[in-house]
Amino acid sequence: MKKKIWGTDGVILTLLLIIIALLILIGVTIPKLLPVTVIGILLIVCIVTINMYSIRKAIRGIFFGKGKQSARQQLSFENLNVPIAIIGKESIVWYNNAFRKQVLNDIDCYLTPLNKIVPNFSAKDGSEQSGVCLKINDRNYTVFSSQASDDESLWVCYFVDDTELKWEANEYHMTRPVVLQIIVDTYDEVLKEMKESKRALIMADLDQLIEDAAVKANGINTKIGTSRYHIIIEERYFSQFYDNRFEILAKARKIEEDSVTLSIGVGRGGKDFAENDMLARQALDMALGRGGDQAVIKSNDGYEFFGGVLPSVEKRSKVRSRIVAKALRDVIMQSDTVLIMGHKNSDLDAIGSAVGVAAIVNSCGKKAYIVVNEEVTLASNLIEKVKNDSEVGELFITPEKASHYGLGSHTLLIIVDTHVARMTESEELCNKCRRKVVIDHHRRMVDYINDTVVSYHEPYASSASELVTELLQYIIPANHKISQLEAESLLAGIMLDTRNFAEKSGVRTFEAAAYLRRMGAVSTDVLKLFSVPKDVYKAKSELVNAAFIYKDVAISLAPTLPGGLYVAIPQAANDLLTLNNVSGSIVAVKMGDQINISARSLGDINVQVLMEYLGGGGHLTMAGAQLKDVTLEEAGEKIKESIDNYKK
Repeated sequence: MKKKIWGTDGVILTLLLIIIALLILIGVTIPKLLPVTVIGILLIVCIVTINMYSIRKAIRGIFFGKGKQSARQQLSFENLNVPIAIIGKESIVWYNNAFRKQVLNDIDCYLTPLNKIVPNFSAKDGSEQSGVCLKINDRNYTVFSSQASDDESLWVCYFVDDTELKWEANEYHMTRPVVLQIIVDTYDEVLKEMKESKRALIMADLDQLIEDAAVKANGINTKIGTSRYHIIIEERYFSQFYDNRFEILAKARKIEEDSVTLSIGVGRGGKDFAENDMLARQALDMALGRGGDQAVIKSNDGYEFFGGVLPSVEKRSKVRSRIVAKALRDVIMQSDTVLIMGHKNSDLDAIGSAVGVAAIVNSCGKKAYIVVNEEVTLASNLIEKVKNDSEVGELFITPEKASHYGLGSHTLLIIVDTHVARMTESEELCNKCRRKVVIDHHRRMVDYINDTVVSYHEPYASSASELVTELLQYIIPANHKISQLEAESLLAGIMLDTRNFAEKSGVRTFEAAAYLRRMGAVSTDVLKLFSVPKDVYKAKSELVNAAFIYKDVAISLAPTLPGGLYVAIPQAANDLLTLNNVSGSIVAVKMGDQINISARSLGDINVQVLMEYLGGGGHLTMAGAQLKDVTLEEAGEKIKESIDNYKK
């Protein structure tokens, strides 16, 4: 019976068309009968129309007979103020008075296809727990559907008018507070060195810039101290910052030829003002940890980054170095076992800074071990040289052996040249150690290690070796001198990351190098640590020769490299920068089940942002990443995609 009812419209219309066609054929064949056929067509159309109306009335009677059960249905459906419709085969079978008035505007639409009344809606869509949202006659509805037959041919749909509720919910969301904390991150290093009159003019322009931005967003602006600002706005006005990608950063740089840069931390999505303020502080810390001159948004969904196109401003004060040095010495003295670990595929900076930290630990009367995987290191020359030193003893151990030293409450893990657990030599070891110290110079990443007892994270520094050199000057007693080998290890790390002092070399970089020279480091001996076998040089040349240019970035993809030639990857990336019209370089090589990527730039391109898109990191001119479970061709497409996103 049910399936016959659903086919009624189709059957009647088909028969009607056939009869009309036959009558027309008769009228054409026998012209004398043409008036009769016309009258017949009109009669048939009238009869079919009346019958279809009667069928609809009959269907209505199915649901509203005179029995007690039908009376209960009328009481439960017909008299409800909630619009209700019964849908069968995507046609409207029945509806109550509320549906007729609110949805149909007092027009009967029995057996009308549902799509004509509610476009792009299927009765099954509302079967989810949250229902489905629709807009009908400028009103907002949430539709809930209930299956009324086993074969899903009949559905009962409840149209809940929640226009006012949704308006209030949207208004609540749009009036949520957004907190912006702004700091002039060049104030202490640049502006303080200017004459009072010039600094006052610059700060007046900056005050006006920030005040105008706050007024435009209908917010509250408060200046806290000499170089900090606090802005509170509503969520509805935040798009004025977000849509133009925080153009206030670029406007600030124009005030005095890049001498003024801002760091902005934004907290949004918190449950109240206090939580948003806390999120803004965390975002500002992240912005400063990534070198400043950028805006960072922190919400419950994570971080978003804008800006960060300029190199970090060097901090000339060494006050923090002295404070961190004292804290580091105290935590070393409280430890029984000290493990030192760098990043995977360790280089001269990771091993050199680790050797420097080992010297600090030894000066405190404790024994240190450097955790390294010697099979995939880029600093094999330095490791061999340290091993051949009879005074050092056992210093390098594998990650597997490190786990046997007892990772108790008095075990200290010092992580150098990285601040992300998954990038260390052993993520498992990092997660097991409860007491950790981080010494790093790379721009901060989202998944940084945050449960440290001491953190010395300075993105302005050229290398981790530079930071360690500063620390050991405050920790090692005046009557204790580090060895020539230790000094050369640290100097090698600095020379690697500065490309022999050609890039990212500040005043403190040369001060650290001068100290190491006084400690006996010989430049010619350090250069020998950079020497490579002939096959490495050949592999580097092949990588350079295979490169192609994509949007002023030189890209080289290689299917594999013979074992032990990993050092050719970063060296090839460096050499590609010497090509004409190239601002950056990326070298990707498939090694085992992963693809190692090394990226370099001359400062015009922030390769850290490029590598973060691939799950890696680094800093402005030097970064890297590792991709797993992808082919070399897929990696190449991802690299191009990251460049396209950066160039937008």
